[in-house]
Amino acid sequence: MTIPNINDIPSRRENWAEAEFKGGAKSVITLRSGHVVVSDEPPGFAGGVGGENSGPTPTGYLVAAFAADIPAMLNRIARELGFEIIALRARVQIAWNPRGIAGAEGIAPIPFEAVSDIWLRATADAAAIVQMKSAYERRCPLHNLFSKAGCHMVENWQFEPAPAAPGR
Repeated sequence: MTIPNINDIPSRRENWAEAEFKGGAKSVITLRSGHVVVSDEPPGFAGGVGGENSGPTPTGYLVAAFAADIPAMLNRIARELGFEIIALRARVQIAWNPRGIAGAEGIAPIPFEAVSDIWLRATADAAAIVQMKSAYERRCPLHNLFSKAGCHMVENWQFEPAPAAPGR
C-alpha cells in the first residue's frame, strides 16, 4: 500500500451539522452527508426537563463518534504499515460531572476521563502495533480533541497476532 503524497491532500476540510429543535430536549440533526439523526435526553436528565429518550444524547453521539473513529483510523494506519486487520472492536466510555451541565458553579461540563478498550487481531508483530499506537495517538482527531482538552486518556489494548494470508 502506498501512502498518498501529503501535498495532494487539501489542507482544510469542513463538515457541518444542523439541529432543529423539536421540543423537550429533542432535536433532528441533518449532517452535511445528508444523513438525518435524532438526539434526545431521558426525562429529567442532569436535573433538567429532559426529553422522551427518542435518541442518543449529544454526549452519546460524541462517544459514538470517538468509538467509530478508532477502527477507521487504525485500519488506515494498518494499511500504511503493510498489515491487515482481521478483527477489530473498540469500546469508548467518557466520564463527566453532570452537575456542570445542570449549572453548578465551578464545575466544568467537560469530559474528564476517556477510556478506550480496543480488541485487535491483525497480521502484525508487536513492533508494528507499537508503531500503530503511536500514529493513532498523533493522528486521530477525536483522541486529540479529548487529550488536548485535558481529559485523562486510558487505553486498554488487547492484541492477538494472526498469520498473514498465503502469498503475502
